[in-house]
Amino acid sequence: MKKIKVLHLISTDIFSGAENVACQIIKQFETDDKYDMVYCSKIGSNKDRLDSLKIKTLPIKNFDYWSVKKAIDQYKPDIIHGHDIKASIIASMFSNKAKIVSHIHANHENMRKFNIKTFLYSLTIKKYSKIIWVSQSALDSFYYVNMVRDESIVLYNVVDSKALLENLKKDTTDYEFDLIYLGRLNYQKNPERLIKIIKDIKVKGYNVKVAIVGTGELHESIKKLIDNFELNENVKLFGYVTNPYKILNDSKILIMTSRYEGTPMVALEAMALGKPIISTPTDGLRDIIDNDKTGFLSNDDDELSEKIIEVLSDKDKYNEWCKCVKKKNDDINNIENYCAEMRKIYE
Repeated sequence: MKKIKVLHLISTDIFSGAENVACQIIKQFETDDKYDMVYCSKIGSNKDRLDSLKIKTLPIKNFDYWSVKKAIDQYKPDIIHGHDIKASIIASMFSNKAKIVSHIHANHENMRKFNIKTFLYSLTIKKYSKIIWVSQSALDSFYYVNMVRDESIVLYNVVDSKALLENLKKDTTDYEFDLIYLGRLNYQKNPERLIKIIKDIKVKGYNVKVAIVGTGELHESIKKLIDNFELNENVKLFGYVTNPYKILNDSKILIMTSRYEGTPMVALEAMALGKPIISTPTDGLRDIIDNDKTGFLSNDDDELSEKIIEVLSDKDKYNEWCKCVKKKNDDINNIENYCAEMRKIYE
């Protein structure tokens, strides 16, 4: 039987949320005799993670029409799955060669207003057999929402808990942190706000221990902030870590300070490990966090720092949160249902 060939097109050479989702889909379908899948992108800082996951890749030299065309002519996909706006727009140029699926992974600020990116995307909407949004708010906030409703489906991200636990076992180091920030150090994730919250916690008399795992264009400015606020004894900067799940597991709370999100994979990974989340109230996080039960959402830095101190100081309250997280995780991280929905989209 001829396999359905799916080319997952990624516009970046980093490894973050959208890239993680693409790899998870590929891993879930690799034992399915009906499908053959490949990850197509430039290769850069994503190489170690792709290699560790044993992802089948189709590297391209540049992310442009001609490089993507060369890859498509080589692989001859039945479906091109574009994993962001840029990838979707490029993929739409080959709608005469394959079915096109567009996957929007975040409620990006630029998606909520008229600009060249949203305008170009609006011109390609009819080329997509389906548009996947990772949160209802991402769909509802899109500038051209009325043009995309018929082609759209909201499909919340999930994680494979079994695979996560297997990766956990590969790191035998013991860590001990109160908080962990796991993500890119960039404008979207707003790590400067994180450092200010950590400073506030210390000023209030709690000697918090924080792991920051990830890198990005704000790495140097974050190092300077840590120095300026005299937080070097409180914060450990790990940089990029290929397998960060043991550090996550050995931390008590995941903290997020994002300006916008979709349904962030790191939050789902934390929940799969029974870790509460304290965060700014962005997009899909509102749907997965029950306030003061599985975590806490606020846009007020003082409220965030006070809640962190309260929960870390009250062992019974913390354990109750963890118990509720595990129960919530059973409801939302259903990988079988996710794959069933993806099959419907492909077929």
